[in-house]
Amino acid sequence: MAYQPKSYKKFVATAATATLVASAVVPVAFAAKPASEFTDVAPQYKVAVDYLVDNTIAAGKTPTTFGTAENIIRVDAAIWIAKATMDNGEISDAPASNFTDVPDRGKIYVDALKFKGYVNGSTATAFNSYANISRGEVAMILAEAYDITGNTADNKFTDVNARYLAAVSALKDNGITTGKTTTRFGTNDAITRGELAIWIHRLELLGTDEATVASATALNAKQIEVRFDTTLNADAATVNDATELDNYSFSGVAPISAVLSTDKKSVVLTFATSIEGPNNLLVVEPIVTESKDGEGNVIVTEKYSQVFNYTDAVKPVITSSSYANGKVTLNFSENLSQLPTAVRVNGTPVTAVAFAAGSTSKVEVTVALPAGSSASLFVAGAEDASTATNEMDIFNGTVTAPGADTEKPRVASVVVTGQNTAKVTLSEDIVAETISATLQQGSTQTPVTLVRDTTDESGKTYSLTVAGLFTGTSTSETFTMYIAADAMSDLANPANKNDFYSTTVTFNRDTVAPTLASTQVAANNQKLEFTFNEALTVAGNDANIIVTNSEGVRITAIDNETFLKTTDNKTYQVDVKAGDVALDAGTYTVSIPAEFFTDAFGNKTTAVSGTFTVGTATSTDTVKPTAAVTTTAKNQFTVAYSEEVTGSGVALSNYRLDGQALPVGTDIYFTSAAKNQVVIQLPTNSVNIGNQTTGASAILTVSGVADKAGNSITTANYGVVVKDNTAATASNVQVIGQDVYVTFTENVTVPALTDSDTVFNLTVNGTTVTGGLLETVAGAANRVKFTLDAAPTATPVVTVKANQTVVTDTNGTPVK
Repeated sequence: MAYQPKSYKKFVATAATATLVASAVVPVAFAAKPASEFTDVAPQYKVAVDYLVDNTIAAGKTPTTFGTAENIIRVDAAIWIAKATMDNGEISDAPASNFTDVPDRGKIYVDALKFKGYVNGSTATAFNSYANISRGEVAMILAEAYDITGNTADNKFTDVNARYLAAVSALKDNGITTGKTTTRFGTNDAITRGELAIWIHRLELLGTDEATVASATALNAKQIEVRFDTTLNADAATVNDATELDNYSFSGVAPISAVLSTDKKSVVLTFATSIEGPNNLLVVEPIVTESKDGEGNVIVTEKYSQVFNYTDAVKPVITSSSYANGKVTLNFSENLSQLPTAVRVNGTPVTAVAFAAGSTSKVEVTVALPAGSSASLFVAGAEDASTATNEMDIFNGTVTAPGADTEKPRVASVVVTGQNTAKVTLSEDIVAETISATLQQGSTQTPVTLVRDTTDESGKTYSLTVAGLFTGTSTSETFTMYIAADAMSDLANPANKNDFYSTTVTFNRDTVAPTLASTQVAANNQKLEFTFNEALTVAGNDANIIVTNSEGVRITAIDNETFLKTTDNKTYQVDVKAGDVALDAGTYTVSIPAEFFTDAFGNKTTAVSGTFTVGTATSTDTVKPTAAVTTTAKNQFTVAYSEEVTGSGVALSNYRLDGQALPVGTDIYFTSAAKNQVVIQLPTNSVNIGNQTTGASAILTVSGVADKAGNSITTANYGVVVKDNTAATASNVQVIGQDVYVTFTENVTVPALTDSDTVFNLTVNGTTVTGGLLETVAGAANRVKFTLDAAPTATPVVTVKANQTVVTDTNGTPVK
């Protein structure tokens, strides 16, 4: 990651000297109020909010609230991101944008982000400042601003389309967010101020050089949250993993539990006795992370210690309430030493109050509520486990009993996901981990089992795998899938069972062979790599690989060092030098014969070859080239490299647009003998989005480009602008009386008072005739109409005039 945060180290220096004293401090103004003083900042947001406030990136909404759960509007998000990623000079020196709807408080920040290319408006002059901004939009801005990338092939979110895929993958793979669920990112959901605070804070932590403890915060009298700047190892079989209790001590005493967060960047320590008092010492021993250094060694965090002077003055609060099975459950923010002394439901006192089994932070109130009813709650008197036994404020709230569950579970959808696999999604969670089903083809019935997908937190997804599906030359097999009545029991109410279900499922044989995606020299200069678009099985013999150097000398591939990459079964590595050493500098041409690889279904590859330039493998040049991409003309992109690159810089396979290969006919060339700048020009009829004024945002991915030393660029995504260059064409002409109707292949735009003679050539029996004004046809945006002076004596010939510019498609491209 190239980005280096401008303010994080200053923050760390400040935080490292602070002690955790929960005493009240009167702020000068609410903008400088620490998170602990805001009444709406829960513990999971505290460090991030403190960071933003202490570094003047963000302020509170009021003197007592940060607005953690409120959606953030576009202009405020722009202010935060600009302050976090740019210095004052970059912000103040940016040229003015054309946006006319940005308030004065945000103008210079929006201007700076627009100049950097991180944001666009809803139009050329409107930024849409007061609209909410979505999680997907923020992901795109942050991935670009912080220069981070991720593995798009491993993205499991089902609500992330191609526009957002690279950015969301970057945030996920760098541990910034795990999404709303394991399968849903929440792309179109508005992002809250609290969520954006956490994302920015985690991105700032990425820039630190070592694996360290970022902060340690007391949550209550018995718990401390320790946050790290990297993801931690949670494998119990690994020595010094994040959950090993002996890695932590508080005044010499180990915690009784260490719970790693879902993002693997923080651990909540719970101690058997109070952590209150002066001069207590928290020690965190080195923890194993999920990261490795350049030599492949696992990185461990630095040993950390902090003196705590802590007095718990935080009152316990009810964080949520729910009703099920005759009990109201009250979840408190911390462990209690005293149950509530007064509980009233709908004004009636309830004495059946007890801790839930195994918990002192969850209280159960036994009371009967009618299904679907709402009840008032009054709770008072609960005390926490601190020395001061802080008593809760009086709680007045409501709880709703769910309506009677009479809904039967059913199959919501069946989607074929592969040659012999399908995903079955249910309407609700059920009891069983498997579902018995039957596939029938003709008179043959085959029992199959649907297995719950444990990666889907909703619990509603099941997978189907059919063995031995295709035989002979068959390329498609259709079945009727049955699920018997009562095969599924509703988890919420097992008495609800499914009705009989059947549907048709068609599996299509995979007949497409793997194709070459890119070639590159391995980062350590030791191997030559071919990367394909899907997982490979090796079917050929390494002796048949032909390697030739620049002098025409044939070199033998070393069999036991030429194989699939251990961490990526899409990449085949060829080695021509024995031992764990770098290849000799020079140019190599490698040819791999046809049918050397197959995919999982036996489809064989065609012959492939690649030319590789290996630089001198010394420490004098181990720096990877970097790139900057700009849109320099219509559908033309200029890629400026930080140094001279090899012929890999003009290999089309090393570039992708919105995740797809560049169109056939794309022109690519170096602009000079310096070979550090490449121009990519998309061909005519290759783009069908983006108007002619502002265009549409797209993502150009650059990978596999190497410098003369063989250092390959880190795969990265760059924002570019594309404009429609695919003209709508006349596909049909119809004459009804004196009226002529012309149908185009796309919707078209016709200016008012357009004379048909300026757009069309019109002849009858070889004689030019004239028509009236053009108009669109109601209900058919791709049709236009004009009227002749008289009914034609023969069928008119109508063609679009060459170089006419009046009638365009909806993106402004003239029709043809």
